[in-house]
Amino acid sequence: MKKQTLLIGLASLLSISITAAVWAAGASPFGQLGSYDKVEVIVDRTPVKEKGLLIEGELYIPVEALRAQNKLAYVYDAQTYQAYLFFGGGTQQQGTSSAGSQPGTPTRDEVILGFMSGIPYEADGYHSGMMRQDIINIATLAKALLATSKDWEKVVYSKLTFNRNPDVGLLRQQLSYRTIPFDILEERMEALAEELGDQISRSYERKMEDVIDELEEAVEKKEKALETLEDWLQTSDEDDLEDFRDYDEDAKESIYDAIRKLTGEDLEDPTDHYSNNIKAEVEEWLLEQQELD
Repeated sequence: MKKQTLLIGLASLLSISITAAVWAAGASPFGQLGSYDKVEVIVDRTPVKEKGLLIEGELYIPVEALRAQNKLAYVYDAQTYQAYLFFGGGTQQQGTSSAGSQPGTPTRDEVILGFMSGIPYEADGYHSGMMRQDIINIATLAKALLATSKDWEKVVYSKLTFNRNPDVGLLRQQLSYRTIPFDILEERMEALAEELGDQISRSYERKMEDVIDELEEAVEKKEKALETLEDWLQTSDEDDLEDFRDYDEDAKESIYDAIRKLTGEDLEDPTDHYSNNIKAEVEEWLLEQQELD
């Protein structure tokens, strides 16, 4: 696949109303990356931090900037250098929706099918060289799921302060985009646990299995939190608001625990570090293998 990286071309971007400010080659006020001009990216009239690039006359945009604003979701396979993109609802038939969903908003199952239709994850092909990168990727996905809490608290603030109701369909879609990678990567995470057991120790296999359980728990609690948030938006019942915050707090605690075990980061206290983490053990094991070679 030509130039297959975590960037997408201009033709794809036009369909989701993204513009970019472009200057003549060699004269960009945003600098260069190597010999390529950087380009300011503006999503729905809002500039984003990440810059695009002009490469051989074509505009390339970093997908992370779009994922952060729920314009798309993606899965990146570091082993094959392939990126699989999903633009919400782009391949659906007009007028299709299920009970409880808003017209034009893909259901969770539809989003999963959209991803799974072209993603060849083969657990049998897993090998030890993928371990460190997968650990980092899983922690990154967990942090993305954690970020929904801030968005939801903004919804609560807006409702309490201005009596504004959000687009509930958009909230559901946002959560789907943050949780479907865990569905897709379930077998791969299990394979990682087995590889840790085979290469390092059974205790680290059990630690990774704990991480998987905690992430599953986080997904379940996030879904419960969103359900009760929707109830509160309709009823304004304080019990519903309390339940929402309880479910969301439980989800956050599960994510905190998973990340501590994966990378040693303590998101509640950034000055602290959990040294007995999976990533550190894998890095130490990889160094030992290099010395043996």
